[in-house]
Amino acid sequence: MEEDLFWILREPANHNQVAVADEVALLNDDVAAMFNDLGVLMAVRGNVEEAERFYRRSLEIRRRLLADDHPELTLTRRNLAVLPTG
Repeated sequence: MEEDLFWILREPANHNQVAVADEVALLNDDVAAMFNDLGVLMAVRGNVEEAERFYRRSLEIRRRLLADDHPELTLTRRNLAVLPTG
């Protein structure tokens, strides 16, 4: 049930204008940190698929904003790498 609260973060935008606005709004490290933290929460709860989605979104944002060797980018990569595989 709690996962349903995050649907807006996972669903693709329905209109081009919304997609562009979303893209601009999401291009900051606070949002990337939020996605990373949600990934941690989902991983702790055992929801590996959701965790991976959140980590990948965080990674996508951070790759656009940060240097390749930035510690926050490294943290998200590490979190993604240690997820259990099915």
